[in-house]
Amino acid sequence: MQALGRLHVGASDYWDGNWLITPVRIKVDGFEGTIAPSLRAEELSAFLGALRQVYHDLKGRAVLESMEGVLRLAVDVVSGGRLAIAGEAANRPGGRNRLSFVIEGLDQTYLPAVIGSLEMIERRYPTVGRP
Repeated sequence: MQALGRLHVGASDYWDGNWLITPVRIKVDGFEGTIAPSLRAEELSAFLGALRQVYHDLKGRAVLESMEGVLRLAVDVVSGGRLAIAGEAANRPGGRNRLSFVIEGLDQTYLPAVIGSLEMIERRYPTVGRP
């Protein structure tokens, strides 16, 4: 996952300042595509915290759910460090075109790279302001 910058450059309030430009590439079996949701810094930070906990405990669930409903991703530890990942992506906020997907065959060894990417985003674009 990557963030290219803040959507509202110079905004320092919680509501406008935390929107990030976050293109997402989805590749599952024969399906591949890119969506361009704007995710919020606090959404990514919460997902990062949940992923860290899942990785540390090897149990539980981490969910990323965008405010605009464009992206939902759930990572569950099922057993022995195996992961069950399910998601849904829409082409735009309020869009009716949706892709539901399941990613199989992964285990906890994939999490450090994702956690590292999210940590880099959090360092570059920390949550600003308060609700």
